[in-house]
Amino acid sequence: MIKKILMSVLVFSMVISCCIATRTYAADLKIGAWVGTQPTETEIVNYQELQQRKIDIVHQFVNWSTNFDWVKPYADAVYKNGSILMITWEPWEYNTVDIKNGKADAYLTKMAQDIKSYGKEIWLRPLHEANGNWYPWAIGYPGKINTNETYKDAFRHVVDVFRNNGVSNVKWVYNVNCSNVGDGTSYLDYYPGDNYIDYTSVDGYNWGTTQSWGSVWQSFEQIFSQSYKALETINKPIIIAEWASTEVGGDKAKWITESFNTIKTSYTKIYAAIWFSENKETDWRINSSNASLESYRKAISPVSIKYGDLNKDGTIDAIDFSKLKGYMLGNNKDIDMIAADVNLDGSVDALDFSVLKKYLLGVVTVLPDTK
Repeated sequence: MIKKILMSVLVFSMVISCCIATRTYAADLKIGAWVGTQPTETEIVNYQELQQRKIDIVHQFVNWSTNFDWVKPYADAVYKNGSILMITWEPWEYNTVDIKNGKADAYLTKMAQDIKSYGKEIWLRPLHEANGNWYPWAIGYPGKINTNETYKDAFRHVVDVFRNNGVSNVKWVYNVNCSNVGDGTSYLDYYPGDNYIDYTSVDGYNWGTTQSWGSVWQSFEQIFSQSYKALETINKPIIIAEWASTEVGGDKAKWITESFNTIKTSYTKIYAAIWFSENKETDWRINSSNASLESYRKAISPVSIKYGDLNKDGTIDAIDFSKLKGYMLGNNKDIDMIAADVNLDGSVDALDFSVLKKYLLGVVTVLPDTK
């Protein structure tokens, strides 16, 4: 069988040379959380003990009446832990017209100067979920004050204030809600542009049957597929900035397992997943039940990967080569993208095909170690 496959290598190499490489992050999915309260050192340690893994990204909500002096003790706790702080930055006092016209400039300038002086990398996610109708900066907000253009101008203005103050330690996060809600809303029409964005992100929840507006139990795919397809057209890493599930209306433990499996196999441009762990509208916490906690712990635990073993049968052979060939030709998308990245460059492309071919021919005798 292997001879028949390898006879087509020269022709096939010409085909795959024009394939577009797919950037994958699932091999090292970053795990983050809003821990349910402000992130003190104690709360961070307690949450890590609960999930049995370090928090890569700690989430915090900050409004535009709050100065960095208030944020700093929490930031100190985050960085003492070796994590990254992501701030969802909420301008409750302003709409996008106010922001773009400079009404918040005094506050923005002070924050920019203080964050610059702090020196450590901080992720800022301002004006989030603007494709909804519940925030005063959102496109769908009643009154039609905010438009796609005023939003873009406002976001760019915020970034420009920071840049004009010499800030280089901020990563800017663009955000969408998983569904468009309200007149004139969309996933991408208010995108400020690649020059203003480091990461894209999406928020989505499995509400189950908890809500009076008729919520139903939804899979990860049902919640995130449309927004993910939109965001993956932008050449930026994707973050799930808020996500969680209720226990009501289905099996949360199973939902957690299936969701992480879906991310790792089909949503490979997702760079980080940041859980919203709070008992709020419903019990979103990872420990809302013992079963859910165990599923979450297992899902985020390090995964053993044998590079080149695409069908996970413990051996690297012609079957794996055939699966990779099918993927490169567009005939088979159901492969382990992490195991397929045999040259460890973060992409699955013609180079991986070449390395695997050489391994099977005996030209290369060793593939990367098991992860």
